[in-house]
Amino acid sequence: MSRGLKVCLAGLLLTFSIAWLGRESWLSALGRYLIETPGGLSVADVVVVPAADYIRADVSIETLEEAARLVREGRAKHIVMSCAEVYGVSECELAQKWLRDRGYSGTQIDWLRTAILPDELEADKTIQYLRERGVKSAIILLPNYKTRRLGGAYRRLGTQSAIEVNVMGQSREFDPQRWWRSREGQKRFAVEFVRLARLL
Repeated sequence: MSRGLKVCLAGLLLTFSIAWLGRESWLSALGRYLIETPGGLSVADVVVVPAADYIRADVSIETLEEAARLVREGRAKHIVMSCAEVYGVSECELAQKWLRDRGYSGTQIDWLRTAILPDELEADKTIQYLRERGVKSAIILLPNYKTRRLGGAYRRLGTQSAIEVNVMGQSREFDPQRWWRSREGQKRFAVEFVRLARLL
């Protein structure tokens, strides 16, 4: 084996060793890159829960409870939720029932009925729905790992429609510091990173 080849192999081994030993730092940095946490409105006309993404909506009970809490605290007047029908049952029906069962009986959901579709199209339909109803400001509740890509889309569309948009990331579904340690975290990261890379 030539000396040059030995040096090259030693360099590769050193590089891989450094990458392996420092993997937690760069993996968590990649996870944090997906998340954008800009400041914005603390009070708005509506709080929006997008729930029709055809890959993974990731709308949890906690997300609905956060929306209901914002309404109860007077930080939003009502909830708008995009809803797809699954086997003839609307997700908004299930969400409304859950709110009643949890003591939020006075909190109503405005249904934006739609098919299951890509979340960029969902964002477009949602902003159009808000514009047609004269909404001037909105808080959008998104899974935290979608805030960089999808939050930007909502803000851009909102600006075009004279709607002030604040994006709030819900952190229960994705931990940027440990995402690689669970299969669900790996799936969420891989799908979102590919979707984000398509926009770059």
